[in-house]
Amino acid sequence: MPEGMRRAPSQQAFIRAVKQHADALTLKCHAYRNLTEVAGKLADWADWTTLTTRPTEQRIADDLDLALSTVKRWIRWLREHGFLGVVEEGTTVRFRRGNRCGLDDDGHGNRAAVWVLCVPAPELDDHYLRTDKTTTEPPSCTSRRGVQEGPTHAREERSTPRRRNRISTTTEATATPGTRKHALQIAQKIHDASTTLRRLSPWCIRHLTRVFVAAGWTAGDVLHALDHQPDGAAWTYTWTSRDQIRNVPGWVRFRLSMWLDEHGRPLPGKSQRLAAAAAKLRAEQAVMREQFEAMNARRVGGPVELPPRLSRAEALAPPPVRVRGSGSGPSAAYRAARTALDEKRLGEAHRVASSTS
Repeated sequence: MPEGMRRAPSQQAFIRAVKQHADALTLKCHAYRNLTEVAGKLADWADWTTLTTRPTEQRIADDLDLALSTVKRWIRWLREHGFLGVVEEGTTVRFRRGNRCGLDDDGHGNRAAVWVLCVPAPELDDHYLRTDKTTTEPPSCTSRRGVQEGPTHAREERSTPRRRNRISTTTEATATPGTRKHALQIAQKIHDASTTLRRLSPWCIRHLTRVFVAAGWTAGDVLHALDHQPDGAAWTYTWTSRDQIRNVPGWVRFRLSMWLDEHGRPLPGKSQRLAAAAAKLRAEQAVMREQFEAMNARRVGGPVELPPRLSRAEALAPPPVRVRGSGSGPSAAYRAARTALDEKRLGEAHRVASSTS
């Protein structure tokens, strides 16, 4: 066990201790994310009883889609800060002791490194602390706070709140266009959409695309420019995997440089070109509509006044119900004409009856 550490009681306690460490909270956002992902993968492979874990570094890199050097760097960080205790170093047949440089095969093959998950040990009271100057005390007992205020105890006071992770840019409200926060949100969208640019941090993508975002480009415009030339032709690829790109920032700069004019200003992006084409089409339609109305006006001898267009609510509204008043009814002329018609029909009926009799 590293000095000042103890075996973690659970995987959750190990991950929580790594996330709340003071040095981890001072890391940049993408570094903090990689550290917590590597620690979480080590905890996933840990044995529930012994809290030992033995995934290979290459396996962690493949599962998290990270570079092998990145995984090695954060495992070394965990070991230097005492979160990983070494149970067995990783060895191969050639370099293992007792095999005569690989001439004798012991049958074990290549053995992965075995680590034990550790968390900081609880601080002890002054009664249990050793005062011998030749011994090395845990770092938590020799801190400035421990010297001035004495050792802390569990639940004695509330701990300082952990600083919020700054990597989440898409979950926040939309920033004002043109600000650095807005540019970072666009860079985060590009980072999530492109598997090639996922090897870069959102801050690096914002730096590479800052001129184009300031010109009004969107994340889709940047991704379209990385795959197409300004004339619409698609870029040809000479590599079969994104891992073959050695210098991703240089590759991005070269592709985007083709979208700059002779003065270094960005050309209109795909969305801007589509918006300009739509505005031009609407203007042409307005001109054609005016010409058609003028032609109809000359045909009928004057301007045609169309009835006002009803709104959707007025068009779907039922017709108003007409309520008859108490004094409404047929007029006197209608009653007189109706009485004369009834008398005429009655007289004709009598004549027909008398003629038949």
